[in-house]
Amino acid sequence: MRSYPPDSPKALARLVAMAVVADGEMDNCEIDRLRELDVFSMLGVESEGFYQVLLELCRDLAVSGSGSHVSLLSSERLEQLAADVTDPKLRKLVLSAMLVTAKADGEVSVGEQTLLRFLIDRWSISLDSLRQP
Repeated sequence: MRSYPPDSPKALARLVAMAVVADGEMDNCEIDRLRELDVFSMLGVESEGFYQVLLELCRDLAVSGSGSHVSLLSSERLEQLAADVTDPKLRKLVLSAMLVTAKADGEVSVGEQTLLRFLIDRWSISLDSLRQP
């Protein structure tokens, strides 16, 4: 996967993009919900910038696959994504955006749960702290 500077808008956007594809599908309602809540600007990107990061993520995932298999949530990939965000406030912001994304279609898939649990554990963030303003 390509690298982005730590704590950069693209690094944050890639984590949210990963939440979009973590269930193996891209659902428009997830993107629509991010747009409704103005999440793109909170991440420091325009909507076009988010779509570019999403496209780059999909390309990186396709290139890293072997045959028809893509290990979307491999431990190496999750470690790299987690390392891209070091600021505690940005970690909470991106996790909140990822939760919004995961819940947008009414069901948090196993892939989305795996991604969220990994980051919550890795960053030592409680779900309760994400509910606080």
